[in-house]
Amino acid sequence: THRTQQDTRSSPQNIMAPNLTAIAREFGFSDKERDSKLGGEISFAFFVMGGLVSLLVGWLTDLIERRLLFIGLLILGLCPGVATILVTKFWHLLALRAVTGIAIGGAMPLVFSFLGDLFPANERAFVSALVSLSIGVGVTLGQLVAGFAGPLWGWRMPFVIISLPAVCLTVASWWVIVEPERGVSEEGLKLRFKEKEEYHYKERITAGKACGIFSVATNCLVFFQGIPGCLPWAVIMVFLNDFLTQDKGMTVQDSTLVLTALNVGGCFGAFFGGVWGQACYNWRKESITVLMGASTLLGTLPIIWLVTLAQPLPPLWAVSAVAFVGGLVGYITGPNVRAILLNVNAPETRGTTFAIYNLMDHLGTGLGPGILVLFMAATGDDRKSAFISAVVAGWGVCGGTWLCTGMVMTRDESRLQRR
Repeated sequence: THRTQQDTRSSPQNIMAPNLTAIAREFGFSDKERDSKLGGEISFAFFVMGGLVSLLVGWLTDLIERRLLFIGLLILGLCPGVATILVTKFWHLLALRAVTGIAIGGAMPLVFSFLGDLFPANERAFVSALVSLSIGVGVTLGQLVAGFAGPLWGWRMPFVIISLPAVCLTVASWWVIVEPERGVSEEGLKLRFKEKEEYHYKERITAGKACGIFSVATNCLVFFQGIPGCLPWAVIMVFLNDFLTQDKGMTVQDSTLVLTALNVGGCFGAFFGGVWGQACYNWRKESITVLMGASTLLGTLPIIWLVTLAQPLPPLWAVSAVAFVGGLVGYITGPNVRAILLNVNAPETRGTTFAIYNLMDHLGTGLGPGILVLFMAATGDDRKSAFISAVVAGWGVCGGTWLCTGMVMTRDESRLQRR
């Protein structure tokens, strides 16, 4: 159920990208204003709103019934997607996208708090892969619908096509989702649950425990890589579709197919990344971070190739194939980092931990377009140079951080289970 909801919840996430120029023309924006307002301001509002709300949601996740909070949050965040059909001014769109960010950002701490109590450590990377796969499917569907329905029926209609099923599924899930017992999947607590059927894990989040999250070295490294690690995704998700159309001469449909190939590759990367990551973890725990670091560094190459395409363009199938590989490699890290966070944090702090992680990721994704606009201004509005700089710097720092994480992850996990 969670995986299916991730499909529909993630579909609105990147729905503007294929029609960025069409939206800009309707609002009378220049190309520079298109990048700064639609690429920068709206992305900042969308992701930062979601990140900030996730802090509150993460705290509540560790205190109250999660099912009610999850469903209420999604309904609140998805309804603005339907209301987009009524947008007539830029500030209308800005406000609605900011509220939609609530559903994208706020639900993440809840989902992984659920999953941490449903599955043990030797299964979490694989389960996280299923969630990442569903997010990739949702993003792909949203972009595909926007790329083909937008030119036919206008850029507003894809929001309605995507959001209505998501709202209906969210309401129906009230009768399906079951609240799991906190801590039941922890290796250090299994004996207590077996000895006493009436045993309940009663620990809850406190201010002291929230501060203690930052005493875990693995957490600090994961939080640190959030902003630089998400900077290249701002290039891919916000600008690349429009860049291929406006700067490389592709049609909207062709550039949408290229991004769809990248997202499909991401679906495979998210799934098999979790499978490979789980195999690495079950073999030697620290080897999972080697997989993450290596794949992050290698992921820069296909994206740089796409950005530096020269005329005449290669065949569409060749460009799509490289995009597929870029998605495949680039998405390997996602499911594994979430599994690592589950394994080094106690059940009563996971919601808050994932909220902080989510905030850092959202700051990276939200600030990314704005940072790129500054890069473009510094390079004489040279999109290509700015994109390459963002990809190399962002994933270079991120990949190096993952290689360092393996030095502390096993120690942090052992400390948690002993406690």
